Amino acid sequence: MKTLKISTLLIAVATLFVGCSKDEADGNGLLRISAKASVSENGTALTAKSVNTDVTVTDFRMNLKEFELEIEESEYDENEMMDDSDSWNDDGYYDFEDEIELEGPFELDLLQGEISFITTEVPNGAFEELEFKFDESDDPTSDLFGKSVLIQGTVNEVPFIFWHNFEDEVEVDFENPEFDIVIRDNTDGITIDFDLSQIFDVVSGVDLAQAVDGNENGTIEISPDNADGNGDLAQLIRERIKTAIDLLDD
Repeated sequence: MKTLKISTLLIAVATLFVGCSKDEADGNGLLRISAKASVSENGTALTAKSVNTDVTVTDFRMNLKEFELEIEESEYDENEMMDDSDSWNDDGYYDFEDEIELEGPFELDLLQGEISFITTEVPNGAFEELEFKFDESDDPTSDLFGKSVLIQGTVNEVPFIFWHNFEDEVEVDFENPEFDIVIRDNTDGITIDFDLSQIFDVVSGVDLAQAVDGNENGTIEISPDNADGNGDLAQLIRERIKTAIDLLDD
């Protein structure tokens, strides 16, 4: 059975949580972050899934380096936001210019179902955006070693493997722009949802039926090293993964 690996969770904040906003009473709450893979038709977590009539995914893993939460600017007084930025971060308050940083790495096996991999104390406030970074794994015992994303399955019943080692940052928000992550002395949860049907949609995504087994070894390889001649598809999948992400209120 594949396992979720979390190495050295370090929690850092730009101002070391020296305070909270002037409009918010002192206090902290808990934030829980989860992740899953799904398909658009039902939004349920996967264990192995036919994404469409051609593609079945049996393995979907990724390595994430770090997370950042950005505070909602509208929580702060307009006059305070006009203050000189050099002095703002020295005023002893946790404010809209500061960020919560959660350092990984976090190796996620998204076909385990919905997995909760971060539970941390954060200052009360409304957070408008989640940012995270893909990075290649440096764990030599992992199948993700040297990779940031690994997807395996079949396309037209032929085995395929996609991997990439990109180190890209991704910013995600809720579909409703008025919805934020709100901590008020409570526990709130968010789920990062990777929609496989958006990635491998034959119309708006990447049509894996175009992939070829160039070296005729029985497995379609899609990666930046272009072993089977699918390097362009690897780049397309890389970009689709970054756009097929939603935040869900947990």
